[in-house]
Amino acid sequence: MSTPLHPAFPRRVLSSGATAWFASALFGQWAFVAFVLMFFGSPLVDGDLAALNRKPHITGYVPGDLVGNVQFVGHALLGGLVTFAGVWQLVPALRRRWPALHRWNGRLFLGIALLVTLTGFYLTWVRGSRLGFASALSTSINGLLILGFALLAWRSALRRDVATHRRHALRAYLLVNGVWFLRIGIMLAALVLAPLGVKIDYDGAPFLVVSFASWVLPLAVLELYFRAERSPRASVHYAMGGGLVVLALATLAGSLAAMAFMWWPVLWRD
Repeated sequence: MSTPLHPAFPRRVLSSGATAWFASALFGQWAFVAFVLMFFGSPLVDGDLAALNRKPHITGYVPGDLVGNVQFVGHALLGGLVTFAGVWQLVPALRRRWPALHRWNGRLFLGIALLVTLTGFYLTWVRGSRLGFASALSTSINGLLILGFALLAWRSALRRDVATHRRHALRAYLLVNGVWFLRIGIMLAALVLAPLGVKIDYDGAPFLVVSFASWVLPLAVLELYFRAERSPRASVHYAMGGGLVVLALATLAGSLAAMAFMWWPVLWRD
């Protein structure tokens, strides 16, 4: 006769799935942060700002454009910082043991997220650093959502509404990482479509689908996770937990592919 499962077991499966995805995201996001620091760090230290143009498809260093250059470099470096700060907000031990640090790091995250988003609008629509109108539209919608959820997270924190704050802060966290999701999404799409002979270019439908999916899909998965948390059904917890494990593996694969084919080649390019 089989031993019945503990009533809390389904929720542990759900929690374990979320932890698995967080671990894979932690690896991929910090690899991205390391790339940003290495790509921008050496040219800034050496004073060779022209080297920032090694990365194609963006408007990098432009001689004489002080405002644009400052926003370009600041946007990238602050983007790495906001990714680093955001990850720590998801660590339960930080919230439990050092609540003051959690609050101040949260203020840092939300404040920089707002600044990075506003500079992103400037770089996209004023400086013209974009891959096409549809992609720029997707990025801008993502940015508007960042502003909305960051402000909602801030307001709910001031009201001490912890449950609402958590939901809005998680939405803001995923949206802030839309650039990272886009990169690993491109790599995952390439891994699937390249063997079929489908090329991903910046004007094609596959790229546009990935561009919108880079923020729509994470938000959709998060909403499903919230629903699973509230559900009393064990089957829902098992399904969501298993789905998160699959997404964790996909996130890891996309991150490794981005490191190998997108980030390292740029760093080691002469």
